[in-house]
Amino acid sequence: MDKVKVGMITERAVWDIDGKLLLGKGTKIDGGYLKRLKEIGVPALYIFDEKIGKVEYEEVLSERTRMETLNVTREVMQNVRLNSGFDILKVNQVVNDLITEMMTSKELIVSLIDMRTANDAGFYHSLNTTVLSVITGMALGYNAKKLKQLACGALFHDIGIVLLPPELINKKTPLTPEENAQVMKHTELGFDILRKKNEVSLLSAHVALQHHEKFDGTGYPRGVARREISELARIVSITAIYDNLVSISSASRQVFPHQAVEYLSSYSGKWFDPDILQVFIKTIALFPVGSTVLLNSGDVGLVSKANQKLPTRPTVRVYKDHQGISLNPPFEIDLAKNHDYFIKDIINFE
Repeated sequence: MDKVKVGMITERAVWDIDGKLLLGKGTKIDGGYLKRLKEIGVPALYIFDEKIGKVEYEEVLSERTRMETLNVTREVMQNVRLNSGFDILKVNQVVNDLITEMMTSKELIVSLIDMRTANDAGFYHSLNTTVLSVITGMALGYNAKKLKQLACGALFHDIGIVLLPPELINKKTPLTPEENAQVMKHTELGFDILRKKNEVSLLSAHVALQHHEKFDGTGYPRGVARREISELARIVSITAIYDNLVSISSASRQVFPHQAVEYLSSYSGKWFDPDILQVFIKTIALFPVGSTVLLNSGDVGLVSKANQKLPTRPTVRVYKDHQGISLNPPFEIDLAKNHDYFIKDIINFE
């Protein structure tokens, strides 16, 4: 948002978690819009730029399914916080819709850059963790039943957090050892919530219990290792950390996808199941559509299309040459077909 200027044109609409349109596609931004978006904590916008031209962006989920899932997740969390029951039928419906929609696409590669606001970040984290987990499960050959168990567990892996004191969760200063021990209880609290629901699979409940366990046995709450950890939890332990790393709402810790993958890979076989991690890495776009990249030639371009089979070699729309001169029109290089070029770095758009 610090780069958004008055007069820019939105390329994609911005919605709140209730499905209310905040800003439509093709809207010219004025001072009032800009002030309001910053006030409610929208961290970024998609902007149309004439010198780049139109870039097709394929969504993993439709806006409808995304909003319905977010709303049900929020409703469940609020009900648990108020110690009232939640409608498992609604949960099953959104999980079914999410699975069905994702299974209709033959080739999925995740390029998540969502516009989560500060107040809604936790719900978006649950949704993104679920999407990443389901795609990983699909790549592992899971059937529909197992995908639903995985999705339900991923969606509510952090449900126990809502029973912790808000001042503890929102604390800005480092936690004391006693406070940290209290936060760690969220895994067991979440397990107790889910296992008491007859309609929720015990496998899903174990995701809440075990998503902080580590492959080498150094995790919590029980310090189990390897195959003692549910396979579903081994998936979510990877996807939840990845989403936290790349979250655009966490500017203080946000890293680029390829950097997040390097971080995860450094703990392969220690924190994470190495086989599942390799499958997961193949499901995400290391250079998401919209990323500004510097090529080895010195040219600057925008990633216009991801490549599922060769994640490090997407299609790049070059709009500035090695001398910094803008190109009109820009031209595209498919890095999978042109081996003289490779991405040297991701840079800030200028």
